[in-house]
Amino acid sequence: MTKLRRGFIKEAEEYAEEFRLEMGLSKVAPIFAENLAEHLGVPVLKLSTHPKISDEVKEFWANNEEDVFSALTMPDGAYREILHNDGHHPNRQNSNIAHELAHIILGHSMTAPISDKGKRNYDKEIEEEAKVLSMTLLIPKVVAVCIVEQGLNLDQASLHYRVSKPLLNYRIGKTDARNKVYYSRMKRRGF
Repeated sequence: MTKLRRGFIKEAEEYAEEFRLEMGLSKVAPIFAENLAEHLGVPVLKLSTHPKISDEVKEFWANNEEDVFSALTMPDGAYREILHNDGHHPNRQNSNIAHELAHIILGHSMTAPISDKGKRNYDKEIEEEAKVLSMTLLIPKVVAVCIVEQGLNLDQASLHYRVSKPLLNYRIGKTDARNKVYYSRMKRRGF
């Protein structure tokens, strides 16, 4: 795992809270990536209906068993739009779009997806930042704690927040939500 810069986790949590506030949502409300993109003025385009992509390419990505294309941010000067694979499960689409939004929010520079040697261009540091921010936008610490406090099972919470169960479980673990709820309950009981 790539080490994040100092203060990044706190910054990610602040973004999650700030965007919910701007959008008129409570701190524990689900935030859907397409709605956040609209709020930020970032167009989100579906692979299946993109007018400049051939039917052969659409068919390939829709039926590719390796599942290698999720989403990408396309630049046009200062303007950016997100192209995503709408053939994925809706929860996966939500995460894919959130990941690309994280790159935009963080002002990551755009690089060609393939290097001149034919290999994938991949900056571990910025990908880790986008991964962490996107997961935090969807399930911030306050949401993870709320899920545990309310006793929601992963199926219920996954459906409500439109994220995968592995992502949800990861965020509950990463935020230490179970221990926070346990110690909070013990404190209320006078222990």
